[in-house]
Amino acid sequence: MTDTMKPSRTGTSTEGRVDRATAFAAGPTRIPRKFVWTLLGAAAVLGVGGALLEHVLDAAGVNPTPTTTMTTLAPRPFAAEGEREAVVPGELAAFMGLNRMTPGEARSFSLVDERSRTVSLADERGKVVVLTFFDGRCNDICPVLAAEIVQADRDLGAASGRVGFLTVNTDPAATAVSGLQDVLVKTALGRLPNWHMATGPLSDLNTVWQSYGITVSFNAATRTVEHNDVMYFLDVKGRFEFSATPFANERRPSGTYELPRDEIARFATGIATYARQLADNR
Repeated sequence: MTDTMKPSRTGTSTEGRVDRATAFAAGPTRIPRKFVWTLLGAAAVLGVGGALLEHVLDAAGVNPTPTTTMTTLAPRPFAAEGEREAVVPGELAAFMGLNRMTPGEARSFSLVDERSRTVSLADERGKVVVLTFFDGRCNDICPVLAAEIVQADRDLGAASGRVGFLTVNTDPAATAVSGLQDVLVKTALGRLPNWHMATGPLSDLNTVWQSYGITVSFNAATRTVEHNDVMYFLDVKGRFEFSATPFANERRPSGTYELPRDEIARFATGIATYARQLADNR
C-alpha cells in the first residue's frame, strides 16, 4: 500500500512560500473600513446597553449595589474656618477622644428605622442624642459600639429616658430595612426602647454622611466598606456639644472587631457621664 502521508518541511517547499521582500514592501495589511465601523458600533451598543440595563435594574431594586468605588469626602460644615474643637480635660475624656465642639445646630434628617418607622432628629427634641454610625450588617465596629451603648443605657439608670441613641447606617450595599436585621440578631440594641437605627435611599444617606463628617468608601468588586468612626453628643435643642472617637481592635484574618471588657465598660461609662451631664443642664 502506498503511503500518502508526507512529512511537512517548513520553509523547504516552494508551494505556498511567502516572498518576504514583497510583503514588507506592501506594508501592513489593511483592515476593511466596514469591519472597523462594525466593531465601534458593537462597542457603543454594549456600553450604552450596559448602562441602560444597570439603570433599569437599579430602578427595579434588582441591582442596588453600586458598580464602582464610591467615596464621600465629608468636611465638617458646622465649624467655621480656623475654629477648632476644644479638648475636654480628664483621663476619661482622653480615653474617649472627647472634644467640645464649636456651637452649632445639627442638620436635621428623616430616614426609617429598623422597624420601617420614620425616625428623625426632630423626633428627639427635648432629649440628649448620642449619634453613632456603623454598618447595618454589623461587620465593622458595630459589635463593640453596640455593647458600649447597651452598657451606657444601663449606667444611665432613670436618666436613660432623657437620652436617645440614634445610629445611622454606613453600608451603601445594604440600605434596605432588611439589611439592618443583623444588628438586631448580633447585639442587644433591639431591646432598648430609646435606640433606633436609621437607613434610607443611598442619596439620603450620603447627604447625612456629608453633613456629619463621615467618609464612606465602598469597593463593589470586593463588597467591602470602610468608614471613619465618630460619636456625637447633641443637647436637648439639637445642638452639637461633644464629639468622641469610638475604637476597636480588628482581628485578622477574620476581620472581626473586639475590645477588652474593661475598655468597653470604661467607654460606656464615658457615654453615660457626658450624656447625663447634658441632660442635667437642660
